[in-house]
Amino acid sequence: MEASTLNNETGPALTHTGSANKASEAGGRVKTYRSISEVTEGEWDAIVGKDQIFCTHKYVEALEKSGMNEGRCYYVVVYDGDKIIAHASVYFTSAELDVFARGAIKKIIHLIRRKWKNFLILRSLECGPPIAPGNALSFRDGVDRAEALRLLCRGIEGLAKELGINFLLFRDFYDDATELCGLLKERGYAKIHNLPKAEIKVRWKSFDEYLNSMRSNYRCKIVKSMEKCAKANISIQPLKNFLIHHPRELKRLHDNVARQAKEIQREPVAEIFFQNLDKYLGEKAVVLAATKDDKLIGFMLTLFNDKELISALIGLDYDYNRDYCTYFNLFYKTIELAIETGMDKIDMGITTLDPKKDMGSGIVALNMYMKHSNPLLNNIIPVLFDMVTPPDTTGPRNVFKEAHADLKEGL
Repeated sequence: MEASTLNNETGPALTHTGSANKASEAGGRVKTYRSISEVTEGEWDAIVGKDQIFCTHKYVEALEKSGMNEGRCYYVVVYDGDKIIAHASVYFTSAELDVFARGAIKKIIHLIRRKWKNFLILRSLECGPPIAPGNALSFRDGVDRAEALRLLCRGIEGLAKELGINFLLFRDFYDDATELCGLLKERGYAKIHNLPKAEIKVRWKSFDEYLNSMRSNYRCKIVKSMEKCAKANISIQPLKNFLIHHPRELKRLHDNVARQAKEIQREPVAEIFFQNLDKYLGEKAVVLAATKDDKLIGFMLTLFNDKELISALIGLDYDYNRDYCTYFNLFYKTIELAIETGMDKIDMGITTLDPKKDMGSGIVALNMYMKHSNPLLNNIIPVLFDMVTPPDTTGPRNVFKEAHADLKEGL
């Protein structure tokens, strides 16, 4: 769940920092930490693979220092001797199982909550980044992943028991992650679907080439939106040091989007979050700023994830968006930035899939694995969540003049 809404609730404290929930078995030792600073950056990042910026020490530290997971974040590490072979970040949160529900189902649930305020809201441990899709699991090359995941699960489940938490969630896995997912199923986790992700595979040398590869109706739609910005003298450019110097404006515009969101409740962010991204990620975090008459009217926070560009957060002034299509133009500029910087793909996010398909996105299925410690509830809750999480039913678009297998087959 991009998912579970972070709130001001403080998680239970462990009694022994850096040593709680120890578990030792032949070939492995599990240790849980309360702060990422207790693990050296080099040791932590040594097993973080490519395209896993959300698992890196610096990104996790940026979140922690921003107070987004204050009192609610735990780091479960598996050792072989003194060497880290696997780790995961887990977050104590309140999971709203109706987070994706719509229409009549949403209204019924809200009516029930007038009497039972915690209906379908569960205290949970969630293994996945709080701000974006993805999973927070990392493994050293060459290790037995199934065995390492088994040890991670034992550590996370032991932590949940110690904290008095009955509900666990691992996200987000692609359909081809069969080995790890099979082990989660064996441990009683039910497979459920998350909202799918939009993704563009970059195969153009320039933005003009991207436009010219499109069928005329899709190309004209983009050109008309871009012309609205150009005629109004709206500039959209990557700006250095914007995260650290303009955090208040970035938060204000992002809050606008959070209030308007219909598909999913977005994570609240503090001003210091933007500053810490600049501090810890540096050039890997770039703001595309839309300005008119020196006023910020929108932004896209992009993250360079090795050869993938991630559209991580967006902010809008809706008074301007209605007239100038700022939202769409920020995505067009994201595509242009990815092409110019030689990226292989663009993560376009999990919401508003229809317009992203019109830009040439394929859709990637994302799965989660959920378990409740009560066997009866474990048979009910995943089914309920799956029922209220809408699948993508619109199908791919025939956007380009030449058909591409990734769009036909869902990447």
